[in-house]
Amino acid sequence: MATTITKVESSQVISNLDTYTYTVKQAAMHVARLTINEIPPSGLTITIKQNGSTVVSTSAPAAAQQVVDLSTTLNCAINDTISFVVASTTPSDTGPNAFKGILNIHIGSSN
Repeated sequence: MATTITKVESSQVISNLDTYTYTVKQAAMHVARLTINEIPPSGLTITIKQNGSTVVSTSAPAAAQQVVDLSTTLNCAINDTISFVVASTTPSDTGPNAFKGILNIHIGSSN
């Protein structure tokens, strides 16, 4: 399943494994950030991609932790795609609301 992000400059709450994709409407630097709070021990992996190529990726550690924060600044052209892939190898992560995250894309060059 894939979820389309329709606008920048606003936060979106996520709580399911999915691919979240935004198509760039303005050529500019875009900051892409995903913060996941209160992660139980899991196999969660977060990847940010631009036009299908991985830009940055991280995995949640085996021990519980409060926050995993992943962000990057991307130089985007019109119609580029920014994707957040939230995946896991652990069955406990696949249920609805197994975690809670805030996804944000905004135009600019700083976090």
